[in-house]
Formats: sequence, structure tokens, C-alpha cells
Amino acid sequence: MHQRLVPATLIPGIIDLAIKNRINVEKIFATAKVDPAIIGNSGAFMTFEQILRLFNAAYQAMNDPAFGIRLGESVQYHSLDLLGQLVATSRNLQEALDELFQFKDLVAPFTTFGLETKGKVAILTYSIDTTIIKKNLALHHDLVAATVVTISNALTEGGLRLKEVHFVHGKPDYADEYERVFKAPVTFDCLRNEIIIDREQLNEPLLTSYPEYHDRMQTLAREKLRSLEVGQSLEAKIANFVSKNLGVRATQLEDVADHFNMTPRTLQRKLKQEGTSFVAVRDRCRHARALRDLGDPSVEIETLAEVLGFSDTSNFYHAFKRWEGMSPGSYRKQALEERRLS
Repeated sequence: MHQRLVPATLIPGIIDLAIKNRINVEKIFATAKVDPAIIGNSGAFMTFEQILRLFNAAYQAMNDPAFGIRLGESVQYHSLDLLGQLVATSRNLQEALDELFQFKDLVAPFTTFGLETKGKVAILTYSIDTTIIKKNLALHHDLVAATVVTISNALTEGGLRLKEVHFVHGKPDYADEYERVFKAPVTFDCLRNEIIIDREQLNEPLLTSYPEYHDRMQTLAREKLRSLEVGQSLEAKIANFVSKNLGVRATQLEDVADHFNMTPRTLQRKLKQEGTSFVAVRDRCRHARALRDLGDPSVEIETLAEVLGFSDTSNFYHAFKRWEGMSPGSYRKQALEERRLS
């Protein structure tokens, strides 16, 4: 578990839910082994491990299967530190999403976002790193979707024009809660988590747009991101570098080592001390990018193989079958058919 710090953004929502459900907040913090002194501490930061312990302890205390959705509903943009301010003061929803993609590591570095446009709709996709989030994954899927929709509703004229919402997890017993929150068709057992909206809404101005303030916050966000990366593990730094540069610049061992001012041997040695290897880190980045791009029929499989850095398409096919147990073409066919049916 990386010990990178992130803002304690979930605390207000957890406290709010606990009070509403008449649950002792102090006991939740005691179970999570988190110092309650952090409550009310503006600008407080926590490690991943602390956040996950607190999330799981709150879920256990409340014993509510819809906990993720309810927590997402309680999140307000001003509780998301600099990222929330950037999103809220953006000129339109497109810019707000661009800021989310660029600075999401300030709040949710274990979540990856993407945006696709298809005809009259825009598709916001997201996935969660299961090497970090190993418990209650469906709750985290719920939390992300509910947070995005709740904040978007607050910032857009008339609310977010949702078309559909897709989840990779199965249909739960509390399915009626999804209908209440999203007020749009919800499909489960999908290949990707997707929030599908009216494409035209991307360019509509936000109610809280403030360009001059936004530009100042963007500078502060860049500085904060750089300061957080200082304490990041080498594995996380390499994964971030490789993910951003697949198809853009060379991401072989020698290239990555040179970027971090190390010899390949030193880089491998340091990664071994962290319990991983360069091949494993790059493999994880390639896998995540492949799943994302195969959902887009405009991306040719041969081109994707090249972007991912495979010497030929057959090597990509072998790697993908190892990852998913099926060929890239079969995965794409399932993804597109599922989208068509839904």
C-alpha cells in the first residue's frame, strides 16, 4: 500500500451519515485506528490505508448495503479541496472533466477516468485499481458515480442530463436506490462503469463558473500535485509516467530509468525492494489502457497494440488473453454488444 497522502475529503460525509443514523462517530474512528483530532481540521491529509480503514469501518458500523451511494450523495464540491474548487469554477462541464482527469490524484489516485463522445452522447468511464481497493469494490463504484452525479447536478443548470448509468458489478438488492439517485436507466454486469450524458451539455456554462479564480486555483493545484508526488513510491511514480506516456513516448525500461535519472539496474533494484518489478508495473498499465480503448470501436486493435508498445499484434493478443482469458476482438465484441442492448 502506497503511503501517499490525499485530502481527508470523505470525513464530512461519513460524519453526516453517522449522525443521521445515530451512530457513534468516535467508535468509527476507533475501529479504523484514525485519530479523531482530524475532524474539523481544515486541509487535513490522510494515507490511503487510513482512508480505506475509515471507509470500511463506517460501512461496518452503518450496516447499510447502499452506503456507497449515500456517501456519494453527501459529498459537496467544496469538500474536495483544490480539485472541487477547480471543477466548480470551470467554464463548462467539459473543462470541469478535464480538470478532474488532470488533478484527480489530489483526491482519488486509485481511480482512472476517461471520456468518449458517440453521436449525441458523452460517456464518462471510470475504473478503480483493484490492487489497492480489494474490499467492498461495488461500494466504491457506487461512491464515484453518486459523487460525480451529485456534484454535477449542483453545478449545472437544471441538473445533469443523464441518459444511462452502467456498473460492472451485479444488480444488488438495493437497486431502487440507484433509480432514486440517478433518475435514469441503470444497467449492471457491464464491462465498464459508465455515466452517459447528453453530449451538448459538455459545452454549457456552469452556474459557478469563475475563470479568473479558476486560473489561480489551477496554479495551486499543480504545486500541490508536485508536493504530493515527492513522497510517492517509485512504483506509483513509474505507473503514472508509463500510463501517461503510452503511445506518446518510449516506455521501455531504459527510457523510464533515464527519466528518473537512474540506471536500469538501479531502477529494478528499487522496485524489487517495493515488492514489484518494471515488467509487472508496465503490464498493469498496458492492461488498464487496453480495457479502456477496446471499448472504443474507432481504435483499431493493431494501432492499440502499437500504442501499448508491443512489437507486433500477436504479442498483444497473447498478453490480452493472459489478462482477460479472451482475445481483444472477443472482449470488444462483448463490450459493444452490451452497449447496444442497453
